[in-house]
Amino acid sequence: MPDGSLQERAQGTPQGGVVSPILANLFPHYAFDTWMRRIFPAIPFESYADGAICHCRTRQEAEHLKAALEQRFADCHLALHPEKTKVVYCADSNRRERHAQIQFDFLGFCFRPWMAKNRWGKIFTCFLPAISPQALKRMRVRIRSGACLDTRHYRWNTLRIA
Repeated sequence: MPDGSLQERAQGTPQGGVVSPILANLFPHYAFDTWMRRIFPAIPFESYADGAICHCRTRQEAEHLKAALEQRFADCHLALHPEKTKVVYCADSNRRERHAQIQFDFLGFCFRPWMAKNRWGKIFTCFLPAISPQALKRMRVRIRSGACLDTRHYRWNTLRIA
């Protein structure tokens, strides 16, 4: 503790502990990744650290997977984040149904319907990632503070802000 006293831990790993990053990578791998490949091999997914995106074909399949994941995580003494765990409809020119959730943020990107032009100039809707508003705000704050001016740590051509 900040005052120097010690507090016994009942769960989790200590912040900054040597084993914390190892467990943070291994546990989700076995609790989620290998389980998904074994139980739901037809559902493609991406996972990074403690986040994941699963690509379901129907809303029914997505709701079934969500319930199964809630049970799996409960079995592993974990819980899904209630605000971040949601079923999102990936609306585009080919998928035009109306749903309450049509966007989500993942790893600093906002996935949502965007207007685009094809090579013949025809406008259509696509479901693609772009930098999330929160990540863009953090970049602006960092640039304005001068943190990116130190060329020993950053290269200007790696920061492309549209």
